[in-house]
Amino acid sequence: MAKDRIRSVLIDDVDMMRATLKKVLDDFSIIEIVGEASDYESARELINSTKPDLVFLDIDLNGLTSIDLLNEITCEPKIIFISSQPDFAIKAFELNVVDYILKPISSDRLKKAIDRVIELNKNAKAMSNSDTAERFKPDQIILLNFDNKLTFIKIQDINYIEAFGNYTKIYMTDGKLSITYNSIKNWDNRLPSDVFIQIHRSSVINILNVAKIEKWTNDTGRLFLKGIEKPFEISRSYFFQIKKKYKV
Repeated sequence: MAKDRIRSVLIDDVDMMRATLKKVLDDFSIIEIVGEASDYESARELINSTKPDLVFLDIDLNGLTSIDLLNEITCEPKIIFISSQPDFAIKAFELNVVDYILKPISSDRLKKAIDRVIELNKNAKAMSNSDTAERFKPDQIILLNFDNKLTFIKIQDINYIEAFGNYTKIYMTDGKLSITYNSIKNWDNRLPSDVFIQIHRSSVINILNVAKIEKWTNDTGRLFLKGIEKPFEISRSYFFQIKKKYKV
């Protein structure tokens, strides 16, 4: 089995849809299917046990919304949503997914999504192998684009970062916003780990600006940043890691 194949799982509550998707994926030799699931619970168990590189995920799983599933998994596979419902697309992209494909599935549409996964993998590999991939220091200065103007900023002045499709939104402590073509994973790999933590697959925050953290439903948490009223969601796996690392 080639090392560069993409280990994938298929999740859909309709057997015929999984069979159809599997047949279409036969044309993509890079995809290695390592499991299938038809409901929410088995999907969670499958993802957590196989830790795949990629998940083809239906939105509606027997009446449950699979978007919530992303808060309950203990790994970070790339996600391609496949759905007959366009209504969840914006929410899905906010969660840093690769693509959102509407049924019926076409080979050409699927190819675009898989090509995007391949490109993201190449970028991540190049970043990890690069001599410049060492972590930033808190007082290190970098250039970001604000309103089409390049501006020098200090890393420690970043308040939080959110996924935005294939881009990321960087919010500064002074309220300024920069949008860059990058991923949450790449930012998390480069930011100083004693100042920034990932709390969700779609967000990284500056712990120096945290006002409070509280428990929430289903072992998740809520985090409040100073000066921001709206709480940030901490997914189950990240909440566990935070408590393990910081709680005394």
